[in-house]
Order: sequence, then structure tokens, then C-alpha cells
Amino acid sequence: MASTAQLIESAVIHLQEEVPALKKLKLVFGLDLRAKGDTQTYRVEVPGPKVSKGRGEDERCRVEIDRAQFNQLADEKSTVGSYRKAAETGHIRFEGDPNVRKLIVRVFETHEQRAKLKKVH
Repeated sequence: MASTAQLIESAVIHLQEEVPALKKLKLVFGLDLRAKGDTQTYRVEVPGPKVSKGRGEDERCRVEIDRAQFNQLADEKSTVGSYRKAAETGHIRFEGDPNVRKLIVRVFETHEQRAKLKKVH
């Protein structure tokens, strides 16, 4: 069974493969995985990804996600749309630099628009 850090790494790699523009993003963010009364905290650096336990002083933002939801999203079958739906329903929360949020939302929206265009043609 994969460790949590390995699951985070594979989820990031999967997203980067689906959305190649994310491979160019240079960012350090915190990730909090919440489960019944417990929170696991990680520092994630991209490109890479490089995942380590604990907080980093160089984090630009924090992402909070329920552990059960993360386990579902870490599945290789998850898509950008799955992450977007999780954020829209409050399972993923973002805090920190609003410019980072805007950039990531724009990259995801552009990717989804391109995918719709490809389906039409």
C-alpha cells in the first residue's frame, strides 16, 4: 500500500499529465488532510512534485481536503472536473494568495474548455 506522501505525489503527477500547463507552475503549497479529529500536514513543491511532512515557511497557499475525499481523488480515474466539483461542494478549501487561486482556476477552466472543443470536433 502506498504512503500518503506517495499518494499525494501520484495525484499531482496525474493532474500534471492531464493539464500540461500545470507542469510549468512553480509553487510551494501546504496540504492539510483532515480525518476524524486528526489532520495530516504536508508541504508540496511543484514542479516535481516534492512532498514532505509538515509545514513549510515558503508556502504561498494552503489546501484543505477531507481525507476520504482525497483518497477518492487520488484514484487515477479522477479528472480535473472531479477536483472542481469537490471544490465547489466544499470538500476542498483554499486559503492564501488569491493570485495563485485565480491562476489555477484559469488553467483548469482553459483545460476544460479545450476538452469540450475537442469533443465537438
